[in-house]
Amino acid sequence: MGDCSHGGHRDRLRRRFEAEGLMNFEPHEVLELLLYYSIPQKDTNPLAHRLIDAFGSLDRVLDADIAALTGVDGVGYNTAVLLRLNRELFQYYARSRYDSKKRIDNCEHMGEYMCSRIGMLDREVFAAAAFDAKQREIGFDILTEGTVSQTEVQLRRIAEFAILKKAEMLVIAHNHVRGDPTPSQADRDATREICRSLSKLGIIVVDHIITAGENYFSFAMNDIMPI
Repeated sequence: MGDCSHGGHRDRLRRRFEAEGLMNFEPHEVLELLLYYSIPQKDTNPLAHRLIDAFGSLDRVLDADIAALTGVDGVGYNTAVLLRLNRELFQYYARSRYDSKKRIDNCEHMGEYMCSRIGMLDREVFAAAAFDAKQREIGFDILTEGTVSQTEVQLRRIAEFAILKKAEMLVIAHNHVRGDPTPSQADRDATREICRSLSKLGIIVVDHIITAGENYFSFAMNDIMPI
């Protein structure tokens, strides 16, 4: 009876996912569903709760390395690889989705792309993507590490990168490590200074994207890019 009941629960959870996606799932339910595919016979609910308890949240479970994951009772190597794979898969998906276009004409795709490049890093970085006159990407690089307020360093590095790539336009980006992507006043001030300085070189900064994990804030989408 127990096995039949457990099988029914798995089917219900799968059908629920098929019907509505993951948005209304609790974090442990997301893990429980995912664990079905590495642990086909056992009830994965207790292990899902154990993982959340061990790391504190779903994102920290998926951020954990394989050694840390296998340190949790009940997590074997295959399960640890599956969990880690999902974090990497998101990054690969976002980058692939953007790479199929390689253009600057979609702010949403650019936001997802920047999340895939710097959103998951555990240190704060400043990056830029360069584009030609036809809005095609011609280069990407992480230019500095540190806070966005260090504009005296970043302005020089950004200018060097743009000139080297012969860029007509740039999208700049930085990440808020485990934080809210909403820009601070320092972010806004730095964006204004960067835009003003690069415009003197004939280079247009068309967006500044701030990432925080899988979330992002686009200055252009929110109509606050300096003119």
